[in-house]
Amino acid sequence: MPFLRERSAARGSAYRWSPEKIAALLLVLLPFALLAIRILRGDLATDPLGLGAPGLGGPGLGAGLGAGAAGGLGGGAAGGLGGGPALGARPLVETLRFLGDWAVRLLLITLAVTPARRLFNWPKLLNARRTLGLGAAALVAVHFGLYCIDMGSLSVVAREIVLRIYLTIGFVALLGLATLSATSWDGAIARLGAERWSRLHQLAYPITALAILHFFMQQKLDVTEPTLMAGFFLWLMGWRVLQRYGRGTGLAPLVLLAFGAGLATALVEAGWYLAATGIDPVRVLAANLAFAYSIRPAWWVAGLGVAVALASEVALRLRPLPARRVRASGATS
Repeated sequence: MPFLRERSAARGSAYRWSPEKIAALLLVLLPFALLAIRILRGDLATDPLGLGAPGLGGPGLGAGLGAGAAGGLGGGAAGGLGGGPALGARPLVETLRFLGDWAVRLLLITLAVTPARRLFNWPKLLNARRTLGLGAAALVAVHFGLYCIDMGSLSVVAREIVLRIYLTIGFVALLGLATLSATSWDGAIARLGAERWSRLHQLAYPITALAILHFFMQQKLDVTEPTLMAGFFLWLMGWRVLQRYGRGTGLAPLVLLAFGAGLATALVEAGWYLAATGIDPVRVLAANLAFAYSIRPAWWVAGLGVAVALASEVALRLRPLPARRVRASGATS
């Protein structure tokens, strides 16, 4: 399996197994393994993560704050990137939603490769990025394929994509991922040139943003997980801004980024509930501070950001980055 190997500098042109590539492949296969387990256990309509545990955020704020039966901006129609048992015991629909959820997670993990390799001085981690990105694209493709099967007709699918904005958004993200996948090989880099290829693959950022928006629009009252995903995305993009100015590995900037991303996550959650259900955003922000319902996504984002900052500080003290690499701007994805 050549794609799981890397060239060994110590042995000339020889190749050796790449732990990073193997781990990436296992992570890509994990959703399918979890899905198989859920099918065998017969709990496909429950347990959104497939891990036997409730979501990080608990019940949605919409229900707790008394929002009526209003759904999200995208409605509650079948076939989204969302998760959970909202559509009941329809195995095909639950399967496509489950795989869609994991596609968004893999997109974020793919974008996290560049920060992780710099924050922990782990250059070989870059070997995992292509596998993760292609895995996310494969999950989205299967997700869309299951949606087509559920609709039963390509003409119906085309009409729905045109008429429903959340499906239009998801389809645009799918086309973008198909473009990136088609150019994710060494020959494409040689043909396009490194600079043009790099600019093209910056599409990973808006594609991920569209996927998260699609995720939001598939939810009803509980937008806990899409809010969490949005918060992680904000942190990842904020890190790239810091890295552009040579601040991507400093403890103080990373701690400030953690709390800034947490605050932005709370504002995203409040803004979404205002737009989708009319809930007073002040009440949502107060709920984030009061811990009245659960630990909200904003605190998970801030807490994880601080943990990453501290872990990076320890890692870089043990194995410092060369000065030229600290000043270098972040990679494109």
